[in-house]
Amino acid sequence: MVRCAMLLSVLVLLHACSGDDGPQQAVRAFTAFQRALQARDASACRQLLTHESRPVVDQMPWEEIGDRAPLEVLGATRARTGAQEYYVDVRDPNEGDRAGRYVVVREYGRLVVDLVASAGLTARAVEASGGAERYEPTTLTPADFDRIRAYELSQPPAKPGGN
Repeated sequence: MVRCAMLLSVLVLLHACSGDDGPQQAVRAFTAFQRALQARDASACRQLLTHESRPVVDQMPWEEIGDRAPLEVLGATRARTGAQEYYVDVRDPNEGDRAGRYVVVREYGRLVVDLVASAGLTARAVEASGGAERYEPTTLTPADFDRIRAYELSQPPAKPGGN
């Protein structure tokens, strides 16, 4: 019994010392996504993306993507200690070896590419010149209604007989 407990302890220690294979898993997830892109397989792409990123697949320029050279994966790092979020660094041979970074996260137990978070890493505010403001109708979410209600409650009461 004591031997069994000692053997179990040694196995646990060996596993703990074996290293972090999360970055390698993130590279594999990104590589699978890139292969699906190159194959122009929209269904496979959706399965390798976060739920929030999946609508982007319908807007992909498939002909353009299939004709481009694949990105060169340089490696991956964990975004934060203990987090299930990774940065996959790439080089784009189609853009003069320009460096890039993609976010890979664990969602529903699997590592998938987060295109929304990836775009947020490099997003910058740009003001369009001469463009007219356009308002497009959209469906309000429960969170929108909560914000509206919170705003209404934060306003002082209306004066009697006033506007």
